[in-house]
Amino acid sequence: MKPGKMLKWTALAAAALYARELRRLEPTPKDLLNPEWHRGAPLRLLLGRMADALPAIQAKYGGYGVRALQFVFYQIGADRANLMRKALDIDVNDARSLGRVIDYQDGLLGVSGVWTEESRGRAVKEEHQCPAAGELARCPQVCEGLISALEAGTFSVLNPGLKAPFRARFLSRGDDRCIVVLEQGGISGRSGSYPYFTLGEKTPDIRAPGLWWKLAVTALASVAVALVKIAVSGADQPMMWYESFRLVD
Repeated sequence: MKPGKMLKWTALAAAALYARELRRLEPTPKDLLNPEWHRGAPLRLLLGRMADALPAIQAKYGGYGVRALQFVFYQIGADRANLMRKALDIDVNDARSLGRVIDYQDGLLGVSGVWTEESRGRAVKEEHQCPAAGELARCPQVCEGLISALEAGTFSVLNPGLKAPFRARFLSRGDDRCIVVLEQGGISGRSGSYPYFTLGEKTPDIRAPGLWWKLAVTALASVAVALVKIAVSGADQPMMWYESFRLVD
C-alpha cells in the first residue's frame, strides 16, 4: 500500500475510534458542534479510562501497581514543568503565578472556578464545576492520587520550597467544590508577577498556542522514562509530598 493511502486509512480509523469513544461522554448535538467541547474531550476520555483502570490495577497488582501508576503521573508532571513555565510565563516565586498551571489545566477540561486568595505567598482556587466529575465519580482516587501526583511532579520542579500543594475537597468525591491550595512560607504581599487579578471572578481560559501538542508528546516520553525506572528499581520511586496524595500503605 502506498504511504499516502496508508496515512489516509490510518486517519480514518483514528477518527472512527475517536467517534466511538466520544459516545462514552454522551454528547449533545450542541456539544458536537462546539470546538471548545472537543478541546477538552480527549482529556475527559483519558480520565474516564483511568477511572476504569485504577481499580483494576489495584485489584491485580495491589499497592505496588497503584504507586507505580502514581509515579508515571508524577514523572509526566515533572517533565512538563519547564515547558509550562516558559509557555505560561510563570514566576516560580509567586504562588498566584504558579496557579497558572491550574488555570491552564482547568481551561483544557472546561472546569469553572474562581481564586479566593491571590498573593505571592498563598493562592487558593475553588473549582465549582467540572465536566469530568461524572466520569471520575466512579473512582475519585483518580483526582486524589493521580491528578494530585501530576501536579506534585510539576510543582516539585517549579518550586520545591512550596508547602505540599493539595486539594482540600473534590467534586468527584461528592463535595460542592474542589479547593486547590498553593502556599510558600515566609513570603507575603500582593502578587506582583501576575498580569491581572480575578479575585472572586470566573478565571478566563489561558491560550498558549502549541503547548497542548508539546505536552502530549512530552507525556508519551515521560511514560517510557517512568516505566524504565520502575522496571529497573521498582515502584518505590521518590516523589515529593507523597504523603499528601498517598492512596495505599
